Amino acid sequence: MFREPETVVLLTLTESDVRFAAPRWAFRPVISCLVPALCMMFFAGLACAQSDAQRRDAPSPHAPGAIHGVVRDASGSVVVSAVVTLETAAPTSQRTTITDETGSFHFSSVAPGNYTIKIEAIGFAVWTAANVVAGSGENQPLLSAVLEVASASTKMDVGLSQQEVAVEQLKTEEKQRLLGVFPNYFVSYEPNAAPLTAAQKFQLGWKTIFDPVPVLSSAIAAGIEQARNSYHEFGQGMEGYGKRFGAQYADQVNGVIIGGVLMQSVFHQDPRYFYKGTGTVRTRFLYAIATAFICKGDNGHWQPDYSDVLGGLAAGEISTLYYPASSRTGLRLFHNVLLGFAGRAAGNLAQEFVLRKVTSHVPRTAATLSQPILREGTPVSLISIDDLTSKTAENAGPISFVLATDIQVGGVTVAKAGSKASGQVSYTSGPGGDGQAMHIGLERVRLKIGNTDVPLRSNQIRGGGGALEYHRLEDSGRIAIMLYVAENVTLPAAP
Repeated sequence: MFREPETVVLLTLTESDVRFAAPRWAFRPVISCLVPALCMMFFAGLACAQSDAQRRDAPSPHAPGAIHGVVRDASGSVVVSAVVTLETAAPTSQRTTITDETGSFHFSSVAPGNYTIKIEAIGFAVWTAANVVAGSGENQPLLSAVLEVASASTKMDVGLSQQEVAVEQLKTEEKQRLLGVFPNYFVSYEPNAAPLTAAQKFQLGWKTIFDPVPVLSSAIAAGIEQARNSYHEFGQGMEGYGKRFGAQYADQVNGVIIGGVLMQSVFHQDPRYFYKGTGTVRTRFLYAIATAFICKGDNGHWQPDYSDVLGGLAAGEISTLYYPASSRTGLRLFHNVLLGFAGRAAGNLAQEFVLRKVTSHVPRTAATLSQPILREGTPVSLISIDDLTSKTAENAGPISFVLATDIQVGGVTVAKAGSKASGQVSYTSGPGGDGQAMHIGLERVRLKIGNTDVPLRSNQIRGGGGALEYHRLEDSGRIAIMLYVAENVTLPAAP
């Protein structure tokens, strides 16, 4: 059986044919699927990136913000060094700054919430804005404040309370002695002395009767009466002398406590003689005589002196309890009233023209009545000119301040805001950053009023000590502090 041989056909492809032909039938379906998928992934990623950026740019409702603004006056000029206070319901969170040379201020890292902004500047009325919201991000609102001229200058009334002033004045009066020996407590050389409380009136009275001088004078008077055998009913010897001494000392106690303190406390009148020291001899003479019949009330007004009259009568009647019956004449009461007027008039004349010259510890105001007195303990508000954050124990040195508010004495401005004060920084401690306390040691701080240096201290009460704590102004190394006048200072009289 014959079989026809098979034919074998060989197909030969060159390398270039393979490279060209293969994509045409192997990869075309893959490309058609891959391109749309890549496009979808690209646009989806772009959308996610934009969403993330928007979320990052959007402010968080709990993120801290800022408050900033500019302060101008009614003419449009910027107000430099205005004190700006950021206030909340919590007093401890109060923050303060001052406007810079462009009139701008800025509070950073302000927690979310509503705030009150108060702006004060010398010569302008206080400007206040309530419900100010801290802004955040790029679009922080700018607070614009326009200050109006104040109808009256901002001022700080000086001095302590009337009772505290009276305490200081009483300390001086209790040192007053004629020739340095005899008590002269019931005289005030202060032109506008503070009224005394009932306790202070009794304090003067007890100090007078327990002084050695009244005791010694009673002993001498009793000896003279015994030698003359006055009030013979008392007898002689030690018993008679003791009775006379007791009667004499009782007279002094009655005269001071009943006649000069108790009634004055009941009727709210001042038991002291108020030295005039100015005017002609005639006016001073008439003043001394008149004050035997009138006296100054605790309200500061002149009144009929019924407390001395009634006190003298009461003291006289009490004396009948320990004097013999033979001394109780029918005209004794009438004589006591007349002698009371005459004695007060003579004593007032002596005080006005003679006794001040021989009285120790007379206040300087008696010689310089027209000169204002800046009282010890007067508060003085200062703002530092220097940056204290750079001061350390190594480079501590001089520091300058300006007065933040006017100081007045008796309605007269004695130091205007902007007056200079200076001192010495002895040390600083603590970082002094925002919201952080720093302690500063200050020495020899003095306020300059004209040519007078007024010493200041860190405590209102004498004898206080410790590091001075200050209030740091916002975004600066300057500080606001309250110091106090360290001693009474007599200022030059107004021209």
